[in-house]
Amino acid sequence: MLGCGGSEGDGNNGEDGSDSLQVQFDDMSEFSLKPEGLNMKIMLPEVASSTGSSIDPSVQHDDGDYLWYLSIGPRFKLIIEDFGKEKNKVTQEKERLSELEAIFDLEFIVDEAKVIMYKRSLHEGQGGKVSYHCYGEVEIDGYNYVMRNEDEGSLRPIAEDMVKTIRSATQVEDPL
Repeated sequence: MLGCGGSEGDGNNGEDGSDSLQVQFDDMSEFSLKPEGLNMKIMLPEVASSTGSSIDPSVQHDDGDYLWYLSIGPRFKLIIEDFGKEKNKVTQEKERLSELEAIFDLEFIVDEAKVIMYKRSLHEGQGGKVSYHCYGEVEIDGYNYVMRNEDEGSLRPIAEDMVKTIRSATQVEDPL
């Protein structure tokens, strides 16, 4: 059993331009990536095992590498990628996705300048399962990082939690 929150709503924008995934960090806790060489803190969902005990997040990263693999249990797997000074990664990802429209039906649930979440399925009659994907970028210490789920996607509530995690990413401020 995965206790990974998320709402059943469609995540569409409300009248004020915000959406249901924006600022609700209930059942989430702060996690620092500073010990992993990344000056970033994020909010992560509380995930419980089938026995109800909390599952701690784990990070895999090799020194000098540009990838961090963050996981909580078997389903929440977020990849953080260092793109240095490259910007506009979400725009580039949307362009890449548009080239896949001959294969997949794509429905954007969150479509913002710095984060997207979309539903992906094969065209009608081609079989396959629906998957949900998220992709966002954040600038920390003048460097651009992409945060995304795995290529095969996730269940919708997990992708929604990942969007919240992406939106929560901030620089760790050193105490004065």
